[in-house]
Amino acid sequence: MAQPPCALVKPEQEVIVLEELLHLLFPNVCVLCRKLLLPSEEGCCSSCMTDFDPFNNSLEAEQVLRNVITSRFGAAFQFERGWCRYQFHKKSPLQKALYAMKYEGLFTLGTMFGRQLGEWILADGDIGDIECIVPVPLHHLKKIERSYNQSEKIAEGVGKSLHKPVMSQLLVRKRYTVSQTGLSAAERKKNPEGAFQLAKGFTPHHVLLVDDIVTTGSTLAAAASALLQAGVERVSFAAVALAVKE
Repeated sequence: MAQPPCALVKPEQEVIVLEELLHLLFPNVCVLCRKLLLPSEEGCCSSCMTDFDPFNNSLEAEQVLRNVITSRFGAAFQFERGWCRYQFHKKSPLQKALYAMKYEGLFTLGTMFGRQLGEWILADGDIGDIECIVPVPLHHLKKIERSYNQSEKIAEGVGKSLHKPVMSQLLVRKRYTVSQTGLSAAERKKNPEGAFQLAKGFTPHHVLLVDDIVTTGSTLAAAASALLQAGVERVSFAAVALAVKE
């Protein structure tokens, strides 16, 4: 007896057919231009990403970041290393992509940006003795509201590139803080002060602290201070973007 046509289809072929069908019904499109993404693209198409404004090199980005931190907290506040991939401009394509990542549920963009950031860090040649990657945490109520922490998704991408563990529970946000968006520089500096604490248990020597955007550096500084006060010896910073003065 002849087998029905479906019985002649191999399991791997069924998967391919299913994926193609799902792609037709729910196509993967660029978050910015809405064009179909190529198999090698994720979240944003290559064409739209050319409109982002990357730093020329990691040393330039680190120097700008150090200037931002020093201008707010003085030369006494030290961090080991700092990496930022893009320069952040208001009303830019990058801002739209980061907004979608943070508020519109497109958390896969965070992993994509994290992998890019990790590759940028590796291109620097030496990551030192970084033991683990720690995302800047959200307060548990805010995480329930958003359902995920965008910095944690970025950290996961960085971890895949650097082959370092991500310790999302090492640092906790003990106090609910309002969004930094729309606050003045003075309010941004005060808002996260004392908001973080190290969880009990393992205390690493060198932590890579990861966030999405650095504007005044207040959130990173507050989180780093909590780590250092709890016994962490060195803290390095990494962020997808660093706001530049327009």
